Amino acid sequence: MTDFKIREGFPKSEIEFDQRFNNPEACYEYLADSKWPNGFICEKCGHNACWISAKFIYICTKCEHQYSLTAGTIMHGTRKPITYWFKAMWWFTTRG
Repeated sequence: MTDFKIREGFPKSEIEFDQRFNNPEACYEYLADSKWPNGFICEKCGHNACWISAKFIYICTKCEHQYSLTAGTIMHGTRKPITYWFKAMWWFTTRG
């Protein structure tokens, strides 16, 4: 299991959260930065460049291996928008 760490700059209030994660692009960017803090690196060939599809699938430009940022998570295969998942996780993790 991977340890969860709140990164610097994570929203400290619901207003900050709503401003930061108000669209899918912001949510996927956060997941990508969490997965690859030093930039994209293909786990298959080690290449450091990728394309991002309209469905936010990261595709290595060298070997074309595909990465879904939600694979292996509770969000995998969902039909709900990722913004809904982020909001639900926010509520779940910030309520004492």
